[in-house]
Amino acid sequence: MIEIQNVSKKYLTGIQANNNISFTVDHGEIVALVGPNGSGKTTLMQQMLGVLKIGEGTILIDGKENNIRNIAYIPQTPAIYPALTVRESLLATTKYLGVPKKEAAKRIERVLERTGLTRNAHQPAYTLSGGQRKLLSFGCMLVQDATNLVMDEVTSMVDVVTKEHIWQLILDEQKRGCAILLSSHDISEVKKLCTKLVVLQKGSVIFSGRPEEVRNEYCHCTINVDNAIQAQTILNEADCSYSNEGNDFSIVTQDIAQMLNLLYDLTKSVIICSLTCEHPAFYDGLLSMLKKQEIN
Repeated sequence: MIEIQNVSKKYLTGIQANNNISFTVDHGEIVALVGPNGSGKTTLMQQMLGVLKIGEGTILIDGKENNIRNIAYIPQTPAIYPALTVRESLLATTKYLGVPKKEAAKRIERVLERTGLTRNAHQPAYTLSGGQRKLLSFGCMLVQDATNLVMDEVTSMVDVVTKEHIWQLILDEQKRGCAILLSSHDISEVKKLCTKLVVLQKGSVIFSGRPEEVRNEYCHCTINVDNAIQAQTILNEADCSYSNEGNDFSIVTQDIAQMLNLLYDLTKSVIICSLTCEHPAFYDGLLSMLKKQEIN
């Protein structure tokens, strides 16, 4: 369990890195840490790992301060030794932690299988693809067998297949009972994986709760039409925002009633070949929340 209690830090330059942050990550829970660049996410993670001192407040890992041995971390940029093979990289992690040889060997084989890197076991890390390096970095976290996991944009810049693989690994760790804190800019990732959302802005928590509690009335629809030019003409006259690539349109309205009326108007002039609709629209609600806080 990870407990952040009234954590604040102010740099000598006068910048308030974080301000009275409090939330918990229970075992079996995946919490998303969301916010724009400079909102304090990295600072908070560094404080949790003991890399950066806490100004005020307390961080508890399984009820204890400075309990960094009970937490495993995966950075945004894969932290691997280029000259070591995949197996040697995992072995180095277990040696650093003092894991007995027999136990280390079991863990390494298990991690190689779970990450799909068994056939790459004797391959130097520098020869791996970008996605494989991410999986190796993830494996170095898994081999620690920790029950508190901190992940910083773990799926950034990976292909969709690798992303789905990593998502499944994260869900498997949740089932194992791990407390997982996940920093992410990927809204689909947040919606798919996370049981709770903590939104940071200017070092402060502006929202903490379940993703479905992001309150808004925005409605978001994606449609495919047979006549893009005619659809653009109608949308340009409507009170909405939209973007399109060819005949595929992404449309956002203030509420669902407005969207229904707009779709009805569109069907008078174009054929809607496909349609998906989200209400309330999580992404647009979150964006609105951050923009409102920025203005205030």
